Amino acid sequence: MVPIKQRLLQRFAKARGVVGARWRESLAQHDPFFDSRIGEAYMRSVAQAHSDPRRGNVDRIERVTLALEKIAGLIPVPI
Repeated sequence: MVPIKQRLLQRFAKARGVVGARWRESLAQHDPFFDSRIGEAYMRSVAQAHSDPRRGNVDRIERVTLALEKIAGLIPVPI
C-alpha cells in the first residue's frame, strides 16, 4: 500500500506537469493564499518534498496539490 503522502506527491507531479514550469505563478494568480509569504512557503515546501519525500508536511502537500489540480483540470473523483 502506497502512503497518502506519496500518493499526493504523485498527483502533485502530474498536475505540475500539466500546468507547466510556471506552476507557482499560476497558483499565485488563481488563489490569493499562494500570493502571500505563507503560500510561497507552502509551494517551496511541497517542491522540496517532491525531491525528497522525507520532507514536507502532508497537509501542505494536500493544499498545494488540490489547488494545482483545480487549475490543471485534474480534480480527482471522490472515493
